[in-house]
Amino acid sequence: MRPRSSFAGAAIEVSDLGRSVAFHRLWLPMLGFHRVWTSPDRVMWSRGYDHFVMRQAKDGISYGPGALWLAVSAESRGQVDQVFAELRDAGAEIIQPPQELDYLAPGYYSVGFRDPDGVPIEVMHRWEDLPEVPDAEQVRVPGHGVSLGGYFFKPVAGQPPYPALILLHGFAGHAYNMVGLARAASANGYAALSLSLRGWLGSEGENDQGLRQPLDVLAAIDWLAKRPLVDRDRIALVGASMGGQVALLAAAHKPPIRAVAAFFAPTDLARWREANPYMRDYLDDLCGPEGLPVRSPILRVAQIDAPVLLLHGDRDENVPVEQSLAMAESLRNHGKDAEAVVIPGATHYFTEQQNAAARRTLFDFLRRHLTRS
Repeated sequence: MRPRSSFAGAAIEVSDLGRSVAFHRLWLPMLGFHRVWTSPDRVMWSRGYDHFVMRQAKDGISYGPGALWLAVSAESRGQVDQVFAELRDAGAEIIQPPQELDYLAPGYYSVGFRDPDGVPIEVMHRWEDLPEVPDAEQVRVPGHGVSLGGYFFKPVAGQPPYPALILLHGFAGHAYNMVGLARAASANGYAALSLSLRGWLGSEGENDQGLRQPLDVLAAIDWLAKRPLVDRDRIALVGASMGGQVALLAAAHKPPIRAVAAFFAPTDLARWREANPYMRDYLDDLCGPEGLPVRSPILRVAQIDAPVLLLHGDRDENVPVEQSLAMAESLRNHGKDAEAVVIPGATHYFTEQQNAAARRTLFDFLRRHLTRS
């Protein structure tokens, strides 16, 4: 068993954010950290699910020892609860009672408190690998030089051999994020492989925002096609955000798939970089300007033969809806089968009602293209 990392994250107050960013860029990238988020008063660096945040100190305010935030790993959620009970009974200042904070890391569950000098400390438990799912087979899938983790859901309706889907998550996600959609697919008669992309929970390698990840998906298609229950002639790709981008890039390699669907996917990374200033540091550090075209599905439309469905919210603040609209137009201009469906009022995070409408559209699209010939 690999040792559990004791570092989860840190945040520091700095007197000059620009100067600090310049300094930390000298060493953080050496350890695998990339800038993933920035705003006028803070910058977040990430190494997978490990986060390092720098915040601009306010003029005239000294935070003293409280300017440092520390997070320490626990062995289980029960241990987090035990720490909370012990410190509460001792009269310690509890900043945050035990709760889930899944936006920080998969399965993140923590308690926050201050030590006698006022330093905030967090004791947390997070998943070190994909958790077990009782109604799915946990699988290891060979990628392009890496091993990928995921879940395989068998259909609960229909007759074999079954049509099959590969489901791909978005940035900072993992296969568990797509379990709900995988269960819905299973109920609709599809075999479903929910896969963690390289660099994310359960899979080897480093995240590369669509450089080698599409090659991993091609290997996963080969793996899925060999499953006894699967109809190798009726496979489709479905991805969300970065997963949608990767699905479209994989489709450009002309694999044996019948359809591809992408939810709110970036398709033109150069235009995305210009439209969303908060993504520029991440894209610049990870890809560089020369690395954006190869990761942009809109530049590969001539190679995409499978029918494409693009779903997007018209109020998406992360990936503008124009990314999907331009992709659909370019596909149609090249004589391809492409549909773009805009979800009114939806941001990058669909509500339950919006998600239900999008799934109805998705399964209608899949039924039309994955029926037996």
